[in-house]
Amino acid sequence: MVQMPSPSGLAIFDLDGTLLRGPTVCELLAEPLGQTARMREIEALASEPQIRKARLEMSRWYRCVPASVLTDYLSKATLAPGAVEGTRLLRRAGIAVAIASITWEFAVQEFARILDAQFFLGTALRPNGSIRHCWARDKALFASRIERKLGLPKSRIAAVGDTVNDIPMLRAAGLPIFLGKTPPSRFNRLIHMPDARIDHIARYITARF
Repeated sequence: MVQMPSPSGLAIFDLDGTLLRGPTVCELLAEPLGQTARMREIEALASEPQIRKARLEMSRWYRCVPASVLTDYLSKATLAPGAVEGTRLLRRAGIAVAIASITWEFAVQEFARILDAQFFLGTALRPNGSIRHCWARDKALFASRIERKLGLPKSRIAAVGDTVNDIPMLRAAGLPIFLGKTPPSRFNRLIHMPDARIDHIARYITARF
């Protein structure tokens, strides 16, 4: 058995708004279930207690829908320009790819499969209906766990996101890249690349790793 070389770095991406552009995962799931209007209200929530309650509500929408059908709903997602090419470029350069999101883990896993990402994180909806929640702080912990697992220094970690929910993850990386239109203040190390193609971001990362 041939042993594969250890990754020379890690690129960890947010999903909604970063690897996906257009409707979010939750919007894609809500539309065929007739819950688009309610989903828009939920997307505007900010506090953890409100989001916990909303996730429980959403889980009831999915209860009678087979998992394979929920996954099929995701086929209408719009991948960011250059997403497939970019993640392929990173892997060929020996850089591991991860996806971290606060959305549903079954959806994150599906896009990890599509983009051949080795690691993924999301909010898990268990078979018994209980929920293992994922928050912005968990994305930072996830990045740190992979960093330790792969034996990489922080300087070899790139993180890419587009909202304030990604700030903890970006701060955990040596190369933080922000795709949102307005970068957060008081983050001097942040690389601002608004709405950039993923293959362009991948070339930027590989040039520095």
